[in-house]
Amino acid sequence: MVEVLPFRGILYSPSYANPGVYAPPYDVIDTKDREKYLKRDPYNIVQLILKSRLDDDIWYQETARKLQHFLKEGILQRDESPLLYGYRQYFTIEDGETYTRTGFMGRVQLEEWGMGIYPHERTRAEPLEDRLKLMRATRMNTSPIFGIYRDPEGELIPWLEPPQKPAIEFEKEEERHIFWRIREPRAIAALAQGMRTRDVVIADGHHRYETALTYKRERHAQEGEAGTPKPYDYVLMYLTAVEDEGLRILPSHRVVNGPTHPNWADLKDRLQRDFILTPLPQGVSLAEAISGYPKDTVAVGAHIKGAGKWILKLRSPQQIHRVSEKDAPEEIAMLDVSVLQNLILHPHFGISHQVLTNAEYVTYTTSESRACAAVAKGEAFAAFILRPPSVKRVWDVARAGLSMPQKSTYFYPKLLTGLVFNPLY
Repeated sequence: MVEVLPFRGILYSPSYANPGVYAPPYDVIDTKDREKYLKRDPYNIVQLILKSRLDDDIWYQETARKLQHFLKEGILQRDESPLLYGYRQYFTIEDGETYTRTGFMGRVQLEEWGMGIYPHERTRAEPLEDRLKLMRATRMNTSPIFGIYRDPEGELIPWLEPPQKPAIEFEKEEERHIFWRIREPRAIAALAQGMRTRDVVIADGHHRYETALTYKRERHAQEGEAGTPKPYDYVLMYLTAVEDEGLRILPSHRVVNGPTHPNWADLKDRLQRDFILTPLPQGVSLAEAISGYPKDTVAVGAHIKGAGKWILKLRSPQQIHRVSEKDAPEEIAMLDVSVLQNLILHPHFGISHQVLTNAEYVTYTTSESRACAAVAKGEAFAAFILRPPSVKRVWDVARAGLSMPQKSTYFYPKLLTGLVFNPLY
């Protein structure tokens, strides 16, 4: 059971709500992006979600004061009655197709993992501490968590049609966004009741969910257990159906630049023990080439400095089981990303799971062209091109209580931050 409640959301007031005040989630932008967004609009949400300097611990309290100033001056306004909020995105991906994804936002009651809400990836400690400091200072969810649920019969779809005049409608960075208040009591009741029989898998925002759980525990320790739920027993979440045609996962390619740069002749010889290597001409897309392999076959694209492009096809599942983590289930061990890590990055490039956790030597991109360009320009030694996992695979792994490796998924597009805030008071 997942409890979803309407809430009195905080939104940019009509005088300030424009495309320039919204931004992607904090974890996909950097300090340069922060300045870019603030130049577009001085009230951009980035100043409330991302520090200008990593070592600036004063920022959290300054952000809390700024948030209260925005409320006092009417830049932000709180809705008078509890509502749910609809959100629809129109977007185009590299295949040239245009998609539509529709969901809604509400307050979701926090539960421990496995109690109706399931993660699909592991988390790191550093982002958790940063988000917790921000939540303590602001007592606010400024960014929604992205959750998915099963709705094979389409029972919730009829309640998710935007009105003729939504609260927000604009195009931003080649995406169209429609955001509206769900006011109709029947719609609110149908969506809330419909979610009570469904599980939720976190697609994006694992760190924010764990932060909210930690904050909830802290508040209960300070104030004692209450007879009725408190606002901090809930978290802001966007929910969309697994079956939604716009629920897209992009590949998360790896760009590698250290700690070792093996000699190609030696590397090729060692790789051939586990993989069948097939060279590709420079003009051929690695992503297109590996997409043609059967889903039950592991195939990874590789662009190696000085050696060109190759397809690495796993010879046999037995190869991966000898180096997988002890008792690693088949669903995890045979993921393309797991095979890449356990049979290529760790043994041949010295990149262990711990190195990945520390965010060293490997960067990520959804663009094959950018990954391969880094190699061509000499900025990286190798680029590894991966196929994205299916939504079904992500759901099945999470519901089985398993965790995929970090950066296994990139749900696209990201949700805009700043559409609605959830106060925890």
